[in-house]
Amino acid sequence: MSLHGDRSQGARDRRGRELIAHLFDVDTGRIESLSWSLGNRVTVEADAERLFALDHRRSARTVTAFSVTDYTCVVRLRSPVGREKFYGVADADLPTEPAGPEWGRTD
Repeated sequence: MSLHGDRSQGARDRRGRELIAHLFDVDTGRIESLSWSLGNRVTVEADAERLFALDHRRSARTVTAFSVTDYTCVVRLRSPVGREKFYGVADADLPTEPAGPEWGRTD
């Protein structure tokens, strides 16, 4: 059995909300899943301010945070094949540095 799947998922096979919670040391209950159309609209189409971007050191997975209101950020998780998922997080819950060494800032 190959371990490639574990590495490509980023932080020990975590995905989606669990990965965001692990990266920023925030409770999963404080992370709101958004539809792709809403996430794309409030980040890309609205030209939201990009706060920071993170790249996984051993895969092509990326995490980008956008400021969308005075108190809310939207986090985009992009998979190695380009699939995107969006999550809403309170601005106060989102530090600018990841909790683990597997991810590095790229901006």
